[in-house]
Amino acid sequence: MKKVTKLAMFLLAGTLATGFVSCSSDDDEVINTTILTPEQQSELSKIASESSANANKTEMGKVVDNYLKAVVEPTYLSLAEKSDELYNACLNLYQKRKAGTLTQNDIDAACEAFKAARKQWEQSESFLYGAASDNKIDPHIDQWPLDHDQLTKALNDPKVIAGITSENPAKFVYENNGNFDSVLGFHGLEFVLFRNGKNRTVAAFNAEKETEAGLTSVSTVNEAAFAAAVAGDLRNMTYLLEYGWLGASIPAAHKTQLLNAMWVVNGTRYQGLSPKNIPYRDYLRFATTDRGYYPTWHETISNIFVGGCANICEEVASQKLGQAYRTATGTATADDAANYIESPYSKRSFQDYQDNIYSIKNSLYGVRGTENISTPAQNSIMNLLKNSNYPKYNDLNNALNEAIAALETAKKSGIAFIDNPGHAQVKNCIEKVEALNEALNEAGKWINQQTDK
Repeated sequence: MKKVTKLAMFLLAGTLATGFVSCSSDDDEVINTTILTPEQQSELSKIASESSANANKTEMGKVVDNYLKAVVEPTYLSLAEKSDELYNACLNLYQKRKAGTLTQNDIDAACEAFKAARKQWEQSESFLYGAASDNKIDPHIDQWPLDHDQLTKALNDPKVIAGITSENPAKFVYENNGNFDSVLGFHGLEFVLFRNGKNRTVAAFNAEKETEAGLTSVSTVNEAAFAAAVAGDLRNMTYLLEYGWLGASIPAAHKTQLLNAMWVVNGTRYQGLSPKNIPYRDYLRFATTDRGYYPTWHETISNIFVGGCANICEEVASQKLGQAYRTATGTATADDAANYIESPYSKRSFQDYQDNIYSIKNSLYGVRGTENISTPAQNSIMNLLKNSNYPKYNDLNNALNEAIAALETAKKSGIAFIDNPGHAQVKNCIEKVEALNEALNEAGKWINQQTDK
């Protein structure tokens, strides 16, 4: 997403899901000592049962419940799991580089782990509303373009080197990234792991210094340490995201890790949860009650269309593809930048954008894996539209598949986005994604004019 300032820090008391003790201090800082006490875990489990029962009273509620259970929950669970694997692969890479035993297989394993985690993140972007945006997790782990000057200064700063090689590198990165916030998360890792569309070579990693222009003063062993530290921070943030949506039902090992990284929980306004101090899953399922995100089911579904799916669709068309395309074709505005290109080092831009559209398709079809699925789930948003005789159902479905197909063609063309952002295939992708955005907004407007059922 677009570059913003470092993750804001909030320390507020009065939350359901986190035990805490107050320490005497000038500002009465609240220090959490546990993620969930047994009583709080029991309460959140009760809330999950109540919210599910509330959703399953109505047809629209069942659609929302399926969307959460079949798409949102497993996506965040998988993202957390894959981010842990990425962290372990980057830690292994650093340890082997430091010991002088690094192999190409170690690097390749980290690159594959990156791609696996990246896919889950990109396929979550149709539901960035909620925990990712409210807790500023999205800009913290997914901002670009990477600032080479920031990275050079950071990796030549003795304080930064001491921090990323300390006993708790991830905590250092989280608390001290003000001067290198553009190189956090996925894109900092992408730069370390990939170059010119390929995995970095063991020879490049074993060289004493970087070879990238402007970065030749950087030690590669410090670069590897930085990757491990950033991957640890990324893992913590995806655990926080998972916790924000699922609460007590996240894996026990993830709760333990969050307990060991309470600074990420303490850095949120509602201790990682929604403004009602309940997981966002339940916040959505409590529609029509005083604990609900929206007062009606049709508004809840309209938000999935507009606040979720159309939001990322518009960004893919106008920003992710649009900025570099307009600059390359001489139609740029003052706000456009030629280097505003996501995933330039791995040259996986078209893959990222297609995964964003698959995120939309998963959401509407009520099932994950729509790369290979052409039939919506029974309690899906698409079936709701069809059964409600939505007049532009086929237009929406066709627009969805045509956007995916355009990006597939671009992926297979052999011409990476960064190598020719003004290519005609980019224009075609923009037009198809824009058409999908229009169809999503129309469907969202239509569903918002319906009554609950």
